[in-house]
Amino acid sequence: MESRIRVLVGKPGLDGHDRGARVIAAALRDAGMEVIYTGLRATIPAIAAAAVQEDVDVIGLSILSGAHESICRRLIGELKGRGIQVPIVVGGIIPAADHQALREMGVGAVLGPESPLSAVVETVRALASGEPLPEPPRATAGIPATRLDHAAICVKDLDASIALIEEVLGEKVAHREYVDAQKVDAAFFDFPNGASLELVCPRGNAGLEKFLTKRGDALHHLALRVKDIDSVLQRLAARGVALLDKTGRPGARGHRVAFLHPKAFGGTLLELVEAHEEPSP
Repeated sequence: MESRIRVLVGKPGLDGHDRGARVIAAALRDAGMEVIYTGLRATIPAIAAAAVQEDVDVIGLSILSGAHESICRRLIGELKGRGIQVPIVVGGIIPAADHQALREMGVGAVLGPESPLSAVVETVRALASGEPLPEPPRATAGIPATRLDHAAICVKDLDASIALIEEVLGEKVAHREYVDAQKVDAAFFDFPNGASLELVCPRGNAGLEKFLTKRGDALHHLALRVKDIDSVLQRLAARGVALLDKTGRPGARGHRVAFLHPKAFGGTLLELVEAHEEPSP
């Protein structure tokens, strides 16, 4: 009989969410592999010791905390110190920009959010057998933005901010509404090139209220116009780009919107806006 592949699934660090790790463990078991799950908040030495004791073929790490580089570096060091070399596959919230650095460090494979379970299984099989990794699905590079849609400033007093901007720009506010889906009041100043300046004021939005408490009136996010927002989000997720929204949701002016995690855009919150393009005058 062919020996079964033994996989150790670990959840290192202080992250307390293990639903994804359990789903992966179940998929590997369904594929006929033996899975050892270390449980939540496993230490790096404990994971390395379990890998030695259980004589595993592959170590799978689920990391959502953002500490993937330091965790992987420490685990690789622990394994070398114990005189063993076990392929490591990492999944979770791993920005696409960090994939190559992890591979150069010695990680065998990196799987982003929304990776198909079949791809996870085939990747683990390839690492266990020493065969070439399966070719990842091709994804369109980048965000196919048609233009800058708007820049948004979060403000405490919308009326006072509108009055100030009207005086500075010498023109009246173009549009104003309450966006129930986001619990904000929004106002727009439109420019001839199609871009806008948005003012957002929280009315029950805890995240924006916290932002104002910490930073006061300040630039909150940038927004890019795209077509077929759900397809764009699927392609970004397949590349491991961190998302706050997996599908589009209602936004101002009847548009559908979605936000990327700030880590995906160098620390700046980026919004995608889907709207029908209107011909330029």
